[in-house]
Amino acid sequence: MVSEKTINELINQDGEIFVTITLPTHKKGEESKQDPIRFKNLLNEAHQKLSTKLSGTVNIDKFLKPAKELLEKPLYWSHLDRGLVVYITENSFRVHKLPYLLKEQVFVNDHFLITPMLPMTSMDGTFNLLAVSRQNLRLLECNRNEVNEITPGDSSTSVDDYLEVDPEKQLQFHSGSKGQKAVYFGHNANEEDKMIVVEMYLREVEKEITPLLNQSQNPLILVGLAENLNLYKKVNSYSRLLDNELQKNPDELSDKKLKDEGWNIIKNHFLADMYRSLDKYGASSSEIYSNNLGEIVEATVMGKSNTIFIAKDEQKWGFYDEENHTVQYSNNNNPDDVELLNWLSITGFKTGSKVYMLPKEEMPARSTVAAEFRF
Repeated sequence: MVSEKTINELINQDGEIFVTITLPTHKKGEESKQDPIRFKNLLNEAHQKLSTKLSGTVNIDKFLKPAKELLEKPLYWSHLDRGLVVYITENSFRVHKLPYLLKEQVFVNDHFLITPMLPMTSMDGTFNLLAVSRQNLRLLECNRNEVNEITPGDSSTSVDDYLEVDPEKQLQFHSGSKGQKAVYFGHNANEEDKMIVVEMYLREVEKEITPLLNQSQNPLILVGLAENLNLYKKVNSYSRLLDNELQKNPDELSDKKLKDEGWNIIKNHFLADMYRSLDKYGASSSEIYSNNLGEIVEATVMGKSNTIFIAKDEQKWGFYDEENHTVQYSNNNNPDDVELLNWLSITGFKTGSKVYMLPKEEMPARSTVAAEFRF
């Protein structure tokens, strides 16, 4: 998931010229080899658009240099997800790998294109789920529709593996041979000894998993039996571990089932306000709801919008006429036009609205945009 803090940083970034580049990418295969080529073509397009907007005093090559340096990093292009968005100003450069497809696009204006990031704040954001098990521990990366196992290769995934890798750990509390494993988990083992070894095992696992989680900063959900969850929480140092957890035996659940149960937690934890607004939409006076873009833009500029829903993969071009408080539409994406749904999103964040992006089929009345007004 991406927090509103990230969106607000993009909205409030200092600069005069803002470049947004988006493209679909591939995790592997022959198509992945084409990703840097297509990115280079988009950089050329950005150069051309900048040359029409910037004065001769601005060095465009210097402006685009951080992005061009990505082309000199072959390994970077072999570790991508399904989409890439690049944000550039005179003094800043940031890149986000996204778990969903994006269209190839170059946007040059006095603000960034934030709509490529909005699904990460709602429906298509990623989260991690750790199946805390003594027999089959696994770390999953999930979104609403997909799940992939990303357990670090060097991490022990069972207590038996842990003891097999380093038999010395069997001997830290009792003397014995390499067969000492049976003392902890056989008939002669007492519960205290078992729990000591399990805690040691989970502590080692945590050392492998937390650095990986810190790279993405996704929320983490734990699933497991209560005693194992309590031990993992005791050794955990990851800051985005959710209090919500699943007290179930993960060994009995498929990765897909774990993902589905985890998504229900994410949905209720992060998206409760959104679902409440969706449930209310149209249930009260029609005067506080609208799916008319012009009406919503005007209301949002005036600070009247409470919640705004925008359809994913939709775009509307034009500009807002401040003098007459009207939206002017364009079919040609002229140089002075803005992408209106993006502009509406930015204005919504600035005026205190909640802004969500949904698949078209989940939008109220399957519209391109919808809003609930405060009054």
